[in-house]
Amino acid sequence: MSNEKLSLPEDVTGVPSADQAGSALASFGDRILSTESEVSRFDRWVEFIAAVVLSLATVATAWAGYQATLWGGEQARHMAAATAANVQSAQQASSAQQRLSLQATLFVQWATAISEENQDLADFLYQRFPAELRVATDAWLATQPLKNPDAPATPFEMAEYALPETARAAELRAEAESESSLAAQSNDISDRYVLLTVIFASVLFFGGISGKFQSKAIDLAMLVISGLVFVAGLGILVTYPIQ
Repeated sequence: MSNEKLSLPEDVTGVPSADQAGSALASFGDRILSTESEVSRFDRWVEFIAAVVLSLATVATAWAGYQATLWGGEQARHMAAATAANVQSAQQASSAQQRLSLQATLFVQWATAISEENQDLADFLYQRFPAELRVATDAWLATQPLKNPDAPATPFEMAEYALPETARAAELRAEAESESSLAAQSNDISDRYVLLTVIFASVLFFGGISGKFQSKAIDLAMLVISGLVFVAGLGILVTYPIQ
């Protein structure tokens, strides 16, 4: 009887041998590890870029909020100045009205003395005319009001009659209008900075959700949207005045 061992076929049933199966599993594992490594690198880049965008957007949001607060304070300052100017204007106008009333009474008494031919009383009253009334009365008399039908009815209608309180009241009204306009401008700028905080908040939203999806395309889209909105907001921000 021969001692030679019979050599059986490596696979008589068509089933892969253990070595072949092990080699196939190893190849499949390498492909899986390669894919996972690729995905991991993509995720790391998405997270890194998102972190940069989020950091910049956070700083921009804080800056816009700070500027909105400063411009809000500027608005309040101008509104306070406008209110004060309006109050002072009203006080000056009231004082002018009181002076006008007193001078009108004085002029009527002087005109009555003239009509009654009481020259002493007329001279006495005329000498006590305030400077603006005396100048206006002299200019009015020069128009010969008793003979000239086109002459003004009283000296108070003459251009020469000007009360300093009236002029001051007009200056204060103009100042109040200017301060009110500046307050409106400050409020508009403050509102625009507040709008920028909303824009940068959307950057934080899109940047924050990037990398949270199972799809590279969606993650990349969120990151791109976040970056584009940030660049647009930054472009608007640099055009705004700062305090």
